[in-house]
Amino acid sequence: MPNKTISKFLVMFFLILFIYIISSNLLPSNSQQVKEKTLPIIQRELSTGAQNQVEYRQIEEPDEQQLNSEEAHDHDHIENETQVHSLQEQAPDFELKTLNGETIRLSQFKGQKVFINFWATWCPSCVEEMPTIQQYYERHAKDVIILSVNATDQEWNKKDVAEFSENHSITFPILLDEDGEVSVSYEILTIPTSIIINEEGMINEKIVGPVTEEMLMEKLGH
Repeated sequence: MPNKTISKFLVMFFLILFIYIISSNLLPSNSQQVKEKTLPIIQRELSTGAQNQVEYRQIEEPDEQQLNSEEAHDHDHIENETQVHSLQEQAPDFELKTLNGETIRLSQFKGQKVFINFWATWCPSCVEEMPTIQQYYERHAKDVIILSVNATDQEWNKKDVAEFSENHSITFPILLDEDGEVSVSYEILTIPTSIIINEEGMINEKIVGPVTEEMLMEKLGH
């Protein structure tokens, strides 16, 4: 009798073990099938979402080695590096606050030529061209609108922008692009970049790189 009981126990044990092994082998397969069916759906969702996003490369601060390199201090390379692109498209309207808290909308200057300069305090080329823009503004403020759009979303804080403006005696309006939307709408990928808008509100030229006095006189006149 005990032998029969032991035999039944062993049979039950091996039967349970067999069922467990079979189930373990089947479950990963089912799980893999679910994963294979779900993954394309996720990929399609991600792909669809990516199509609706505006690509905007974050502008990174150059490291100390770059700033101290000979190339960074070579002032003769400005005109060679600057690229001018002729365009003929409607300038996206925008509204931004200045350092002084004033609200400025681009469309309020329709009928006047507008020069927009995109920049940041940590950008060596921006620092280099700023006195040139300031000097031009002092001489021709009545003839051309100059708007300085700071990439505030790429700054440490607004205090740095205010200190920069004071240290460089800037008197033209500095607009704060705090969320980067204006930079995105104008497809600003590198700084400095300047936009020239004619009296009809159309973009005539996009200047990628620092500007010179000669360039401002040629493009804006006076």
